[in-house]
Amino acid sequence: MSVPPGSTSTPAGDAASGRDAAWIAYVLHAIGYLTTMIWLSVIGLVVNYVKRGDAGGGFVDSHHGWLIRTFWYGMLWYTLSFALLLSSAWPVIHAVLRNPTASGEWVLAWSTIFQMAGAAVFGVTGIVLTWLWLLYRLIRGCIQLANFRPVP
Repeated sequence: MSVPPGSTSTPAGDAASGRDAAWIAYVLHAIGYLTTMIWLSVIGLVVNYVKRGDAGGGFVDSHHGWLIRTFWYGMLWYTLSFALLLSSAWPVIHAVLRNPTASGEWVLAWSTIFQMAGAAVFGVTGIVLTWLWLLYRLIRGCIQLANFRPVP
């Protein structure tokens, strides 16, 4: 099938309607994730919710669903990772409140330090792995959208 010169049709025809909105959402999500300006990802999420279903069940709809799932699972894992990172401060707070000395100084046991470091390492590892997963999902989705294919 050949496309006449000057025609704006795509190989996927009508199934590609709404593709521009999907590209805009991908760009907003990418800028939001890569620069930590999460409000741009939220705008991208709104675009996804508004435009989902506009393509009449075509492959573009799968991209909106893909980005919606990516956003919410990413936020879940970021929240859990940040909670773990913040919980690393609890052993220190607990030790300070529980063991004041007569001179007003406080002493931390090695076990407290190891608990704090362990939770912090797991929290930071979770944040890095979540960021890498988000990056993978964005790249995979962009490649699929550029090739006029749906995502799972």
